[in-house]
Amino acid sequence: MSAHLEKHASFQANFAHTIWKQVFTSVPPVPANLSLTGKTVLVTGSNVGIGLDSVRHFLKLEPGLVIMGVRSIDKGEAAAAVLRAEFPRSKTKITVWKLDIASLRSVQAFAARCERELDRLHVAVLNAGLSKMKFERVEEGSQHEMTMQVNYLSTALLAILLIPTMKSTASSPEPGRLSIVNSEAAIPIKLEMPGTGSLLDSLDQPKGYNGLSQYSKSKLLIMMFVARLAETISANDAVINCTDPGATKGTAFFREVDSWAVKQVLAIIQGIIGRATADGARIYVHSASWPVTMYTDEGRRISDRLWEETLQELRFAGVENVLPKSRSPT
Repeated sequence: MSAHLEKHASFQANFAHTIWKQVFTSVPPVPANLSLTGKTVLVTGSNVGIGLDSVRHFLKLEPGLVIMGVRSIDKGEAAAAVLRAEFPRSKTKITVWKLDIASLRSVQAFAARCERELDRLHVAVLNAGLSKMKFERVEEGSQHEMTMQVNYLSTALLAILLIPTMKSTASSPEPGRLSIVNSEAAIPIKLEMPGTGSLLDSLDQPKGYNGLSQYSKSKLLIMMFVARLAETISANDAVINCTDPGATKGTAFFREVDSWAVKQVLAIIQGIIGRATADGARIYVHSASWPVTMYTDEGRRISDRLWEETLQELRFAGVENVLPKSRSPT
């Protein structure tokens, strides 16, 4: 992790930085000379909101193929139809693939399809995510809490399994670009190492569950994971990072908040500092600092333990065969 970024981590963890970033900075335009001609692009969770707008931005760069990874094929096809109407002269093929990010089996099937049907995946934006205001477990495997499964475990698994398809080839020598959408909500979060038992299990408890806090923790975990994954995979094969669109208007992110008062407060905040979805989505095309806790000794110990537990949790998918054994984190 960058020593330069470490100096700025404390400032980035406070609300003043959020206000400064959202109100006094703007997302730069995509460079006019940037082209994805002939390339394949994947965006998950891309039938609505920022994901859909990011596909719009990518279409302007004229890739050969855009894959929309979505839970509902019908909703995905409806969104794809809108895009085809908006870009009638585009030569880009837009295709909709089934991906239920809440299901590890669906993630495996999706990654296997990528490896089976694509010669090369050049760009992948893992945008799908959620925030559950009430405690809910998934119905498969270890039955983890839903937010942790979707935002962390399933996303981590998909990131690993896509790497073989993203590696450079003789005919396409540039490294792939794997960007995991994250949130500034992770930056001020601190975790404590559980005295006994699994770190992941300690985050699966219904007692004292808070939806917004769990969302932030899930985003901290995926940021820790991406930091280790980026150290493990050669940058000659894939450039791996996190990207944060910031507070954005017009998304369905807070749809499960059941308090009218909280919804009103959040709506007011988003109205004041929120970006348009098109601006937030443009960040995906660019692509990001680590939370304060990741620079501490305790944070490094948690990152190490999280990495080990995650690989153990996902061993059923053969992730150890994807990750190189010769590279170790620095």
